[in-house]
Amino acid sequence: MQVSIRKGADLESDSRTVGSAVREIYRPILRGYFGIYSIYYASMLVLNYLSMESGADFLFLQTLTFAATCIAVFCTWHIRQALPARETEIMLFAINAVVVANVFVALSISFIPEKLTYFIIMSVLFALASSSLRQSVVSIALAFSTMSAFVSQLDGATFAAYGFISFAAAISSLSIAFYLRKAISRIAEANIKASDKLSNAQDMSRKLRKESLSDSLTNLPNRRAFFANLNQAMRALGERNKSEQAAPSGSWLILIDLDGFKAVNDIHGHLIGDQLLIAVADRLRAFAREDTHVSRMGGDEFNMVIAGNVSEKDLVARCKQLLTDIAKPYLVDDRQVLISCSVGCIELDHNAASETQISNADYALMAAKKQGKNRLVIFSEAYAEQAGARFKIENALRRANLEKEISVVFQPQFKLGSSEIVGAEVLARWVNPEVGPIAPQRFIQIAEESGLVANITLVVVEKAMRELSSWTKPIPISINLSGHDLLSDPVIDAVIDIVSRYKIAPSLIEFEVTETAMMADIQKAATNLERLSGLGFSIALDDFGTGYSNFNYLRSLPINRLKVDKSFVEDPGDPMAEKVLTSLVGMARVLGVNCLLEGVENEIALVMAKRAGAELVQGYLFGKPMESSELMALISENSAAVEVV
Repeated sequence: MQVSIRKGADLESDSRTVGSAVREIYRPILRGYFGIYSIYYASMLVLNYLSMESGADFLFLQTLTFAATCIAVFCTWHIRQALPARETEIMLFAINAVVVANVFVALSISFIPEKLTYFIIMSVLFALASSSLRQSVVSIALAFSTMSAFVSQLDGATFAAYGFISFAAAISSLSIAFYLRKAISRIAEANIKASDKLSNAQDMSRKLRKESLSDSLTNLPNRRAFFANLNQAMRALGERNKSEQAAPSGSWLILIDLDGFKAVNDIHGHLIGDQLLIAVADRLRAFAREDTHVSRMGGDEFNMVIAGNVSEKDLVARCKQLLTDIAKPYLVDDRQVLISCSVGCIELDHNAASETQISNADYALMAAKKQGKNRLVIFSEAYAEQAGARFKIENALRRANLEKEISVVFQPQFKLGSSEIVGAEVLARWVNPEVGPIAPQRFIQIAEESGLVANITLVVVEKAMRELSSWTKPIPISINLSGHDLLSDPVIDAVIDIVSRYKIAPSLIEFEVTETAMMADIQKAATNLERLSGLGFSIALDDFGTGYSNFNYLRSLPINRLKVDKSFVEDPGDPMAEKVLTSLVGMARVLGVNCLLEGVENEIALVMAKRAGAELVQGYLFGKPMESSELMALISENSAAVEVV
């Protein structure tokens, strides 16, 4: 249908689209129109049979009536589905023409002036039931031209009356039909606008949903999509295992963490790092099969969910191939970049919580990294026991009253040749009411991994300052700072504030840091070390010799003392160890800093320390970690008790 309508600015449709919508609105009206005619003319077949005598007129009229019935039935059936405009107009013209023909024949057989009102009624019906103005005009013209055939049988007054009524009916019907179609056109336009807006909203919703479930950098599914997929896999697993409770699931959760990605960012910059992540994501997509969902969790962490029936043997083969694929060289911005990845896996159990299984897979990933990286670890019962113990300690650490449960002890540091106690290292001890005493190395490691170490550091500093402020003959003490502490401005602020509150001279405090702790963000670490050094605190590099031990790297930091790791005196039968030890002590001299050798536990270690040229030592041979009062007694009573050559 062609109609002229005013289109809104947001409507991008032509009149044909609106016309199609108008025809669709008219379709049930037209179906009713055809249906009424089919019933009417089917009834007229019976009435004509009962009221008319047989003959040529009867046969002619019944033939037309039957044709009208058939056409009306066909149109009623055919218009149940949307039709082109031309086909609809042909059907309307056909039914209107046959209706006009029936009335014409009936009046020709038996003319009664009053029956001319049929044409007036028809003009109204034709106008209202037509889906286009053209159709209305053509049908009304047909009706009135047929009506004019009987004008000669009317007197002047009757002709004038019927002419006036016919004209009024035609004009009224056309006007009503015009405004009806105009109203329907506006409804159609409004529907199109609403449909467009709904479609746009749905497109936007799909786009936003896709964006909300996609990682903006790699276009992989993101963290939210991962959890949705994992939950779906768990539900499917539960349904599958209802009838086979004892059967293994064959579905796996895989956590992937890139090895060496931090160094790529530091060396090449974050733009290269981002391109590398995109390249890794592409390899993960290529690696994944139909049963595999790959997602990026953030940073250099990726996850996979394999929802199928994969045996552990097949999984190991697939993951080894994954390690190989990820470790192949990358060409990023004309630079060759080498990284690897570590993988932690767990077989999904629909009876276990998703959070627990993610935590266990993460534990397996952590174990893979500790075993040397570029490795695969599958979570097992042995790891479950370790994870359970770790979880118990971490939970206890989170709930602990550290002020009451943490205590400090002091391990003295000696100067060779004079047996003088030149300082003491502050060491933390933790006894939890639920777990009992926990080895320092164990709980400190868990605290660092869970982000709780700062709480311990501040309690240790507070208690160490409290003890130091009570000593009559104070000596320098050294306190360990973790990587988290060193990179946190609030923690450094709090440490400085605690020392200031106790009015302790900064020259009596030494902070020990490790090379590995600083490597997470060397610039930030250097800034905070410079800050502490500028306030008068001494800085010691702990576990020296086990990290990078780069001369230029050390020279750029405000290091006052090197603490050589005890591993160099633990194997006296290794000649290379003593050579390295000697070179490390020599490096300290070149740097112009003190050098303290840790782990002097026996006479052989002492001999190695002397041969290497060490001046300061710390270890059980000279003094075990002790209470503050014991340290004071040792300083006062045994200043010359230990013979040092």
